[in-house]
Amino acid sequence: MRDLVRQIVDGYRSLKLEGQDQGYVLFSGQEPDSRESVAIKILPRLLGQDPAIAQRFEALARAIRQLNHPNIVPVRKVGEQAGLPYLVTRALEKAQPLADRLDQPWAIDAAADVVMQVGAALEHAYNKGVVHGHLTPEDIVIENNGRILVSNLGLDELFNLVGARVKETASPFLPPERSTGQAPEPPADVYSLAAILYALLAHRPPQVIAGQVQPPSRFNPDVPEAMDQVVVRALAPNPADRYPDIKTFAAALGSVSLVPAKPKPLPTTPGGRCPRCGATGQTGRFCRKCGTALRPRKEKKPASPERVPPEKSVLDEPIQITRIDVGSIEVGKGIEVEQTVIAQPISVATSEVGAQFPDLLPMPELDLQDLWPDQDKQPVLTMPKPPEMPSIDWAEVAPPMPPVPSIEDIAIDREHDGEND
Repeated sequence: MRDLVRQIVDGYRSLKLEGQDQGYVLFSGQEPDSRESVAIKILPRLLGQDPAIAQRFEALARAIRQLNHPNIVPVRKVGEQAGLPYLVTRALEKAQPLADRLDQPWAIDAAADVVMQVGAALEHAYNKGVVHGHLTPEDIVIENNGRILVSNLGLDELFNLVGARVKETASPFLPPERSTGQAPEPPADVYSLAAILYALLAHRPPQVIAGQVQPPSRFNPDVPEAMDQVVVRALAPNPADRYPDIKTFAAALGSVSLVPAKPKPLPTTPGGRCPRCGATGQTGRFCRKCGTALRPRKEKKPASPERVPPEKSVLDEPIQITRIDVGSIEVGKGIEVEQTVIAQPISVATSEVGAQFPDLLPMPELDLQDLWPDQDKQPVLTMPKPPEMPSIDWAEVAPPMPPVPSIEDIAIDREHDGEND
């Protein structure tokens, strides 16, 4: 078995073993020619010697190689090495699994867009004869540009051909018939896709109480009622009660208006009683038993005293004018008096209502003679005459400059220095 694995991965660059906890051995590497990153998935068992199984494998491998859709992870190679099947796909380096983003808040239209893109990929695969059969949020990735990609198409059927099954706990995104070993069919993908939509809308897997699927609007009031009906039907336990294929499911979902539903009026809940399940003793905003939103009781407000509407104010009343003498001071000129006119405000209320207001205060009258007596006899302010600036003869103060030697003097000094040496 190890020799067969080496023969399959031989020739790929930067080979690295990623793990084998998904039921297959997963390697990452680069194609030798294009240097494009790829993922190599090698199944754990041989196909065997049964010609019927070999024929089914060839037909399935041919159908997987024909998958060519913008919402499907590109398949590079599907084959077998001495009976050991393997699948090579393009590596998704700049993408994030949808499972890592289930906890974030999803808008109704954004969640519907994810499901519609996945539905388009699955419909293309059906036309090529490939059914996913094991669709979970781990098989859906979101690229940085927002495009949705579906991976592992046909992988579940390859496991059935070699007689191997993935060891995992029960997933809330898989239909009940898959746990009994039934072959994958389109209604199974309808259930899985509706369960993923439920998780995006309600932030939790499908909730079933007493055998009835609870509508996602119970946990998200923005979900339209028509979308509730589509999701609940697609999650029917019996495959015959669901939509027959993804195309029909996508058409029903596309006909739903994505306008948020208006909040339904809830009956008054006296004494903290839930209007849906009847549980009493509720004190919060939601029922602790079934999660229904509770409308708080309205307290009666005390009646406010009646207000007497004011009569229409008269706008043509005369405005009282008061003159105030204001003084100003200028250097060298003493005090000069100027007059400023100020309009006194009046009350806009009249008649009986106006009589309830106090009288307006009179404007003060200022007498400048009392403030500045004999202002005309005050001495005029004058500025003192600045002192004269001293004159300095810099020729007498500064020391004489030394004489500048000439070129002849410098040459004589050099000859004299040479003789001394």
